[in-house]
Amino acid sequence: MDGAVSPAKPPVGSWDWLTETGGVLTAKERLALVPSLAGTFGRFSLDRLRLAVRARPRHGLAAEDLWPAPPDSQLCRHAEQEARDLQSPAVVNHGYRTWVFGAALAKLDEAMFDPELFHAASLLHDLGLEHTEPGRCFTRRSGESAEAVAERSGLDRAGSLEMMNGIAMHITPGLRYDDSALGFYLQAGAMADLAGLRAWQLPKDLRARADQAYPRQRVHEVLSRCWHAEAQAVPNGRAHFADKWGGFSRIVKWFPVAK
Repeated sequence: MDGAVSPAKPPVGSWDWLTETGGVLTAKERLALVPSLAGTFGRFSLDRLRLAVRARPRHGLAAEDLWPAPPDSQLCRHAEQEARDLQSPAVVNHGYRTWVFGAALAKLDEAMFDPELFHAASLLHDLGLEHTEPGRCFTRRSGESAEAVAERSGLDRAGSLEMMNGIAMHITPGLRYDDSALGFYLQAGAMADLAGLRAWQLPKDLRARADQAYPRQRVHEVLSRCWHAEAQAVPNGRAHFADKWGGFSRIVKWFPVAK
């Protein structure tokens, strides 16, 4: 008699994985993520150097070419209100800059995603980070908030799950576009904003315009502190993994992006 086939495990970092595990990595999963984490932090160093020497991107585009148009929808209005009600101004503005930078990088990459879902997810992706819960990854809380916003806005379940999955995935080292388009560019936008990863590819006037429109308000100190608290609250979670082996909270604290 053939043995029963075990169901496939959900991808690490996905919404299904998050709800199944609470966001805690197994030893095997942590080991598998080491090369991706090492590669990411190697690119941080290179991109910092590019910013320091004011390397110019080859595309020759300016802010007006890459600045995204905010979607005019009930979903985005509700997401903006949720973000402002439940986050500090520093984190709200980080969400907006994540949207600007992520959308600009996607345009440079000629990548496609739903702009409405990306705008809403950008504003909500760190909503759970300022209020830690022991043993429960902050992206679960952020995703649940996105789910509630989606329901109030009448978004279909597929769109809601796409947002929730992107938010869940965005802190996973080695994330690929094919894993989650929203998650990939949430990560790209957030890392450009907080650590300078790929920031040199963005026109200087776009970065300056984003900082003027959505001031930083000591966000590097705020999110460094929040990330460290999250790492302590969820041992062997992805935040803990990135902080222990990559010093992520220190990178964020000591690397304000060049204006």
